Amino acid sequence: MSETLKKILIVEDEEMIAKPLGMKLRLSGFETKHALNGKEGLDILAKEKFDVILLDLLMPEVDGFAVLAELQKRHDPTPVIVATNLNQAEDVSRVFELGCTNYYVKADTSLDQIVENVKKTIK
Repeated sequence: MSETLKKILIVEDEEMIAKPLGMKLRLSGFETKHALNGKEGLDILAKEKFDVILLDLLMPEVDGFAVLAELQKRHDPTPVIVATNLNQAEDVSRVFELGCTNYYVKADTSLDQIVENVKKTIK
């Protein structure tokens, strides 16, 4: 691994999900930052660069769909892994149309699987 830690932005309004996810990622050798909603996530992304964004879809203020649309408008190349409990075909299709790199259903995915997914996305 290089000397510089890979940076992950977690955009998730549920602290009960974000805190253990952040801890697991840090223990796996990543630097993390947490945004509580899409607006806060976009504000952070305007100032800092990240290697991967973990993005929830259903959040207050600005939802994940709007974040993806804004990142597309900004031509931001940062890979985005969508983390949600929405699994309707139209939602999945829409996030990929908006530039999502990968997608998982939170209720069906362990923290270890998420970390492995992040590692694969960064390589």
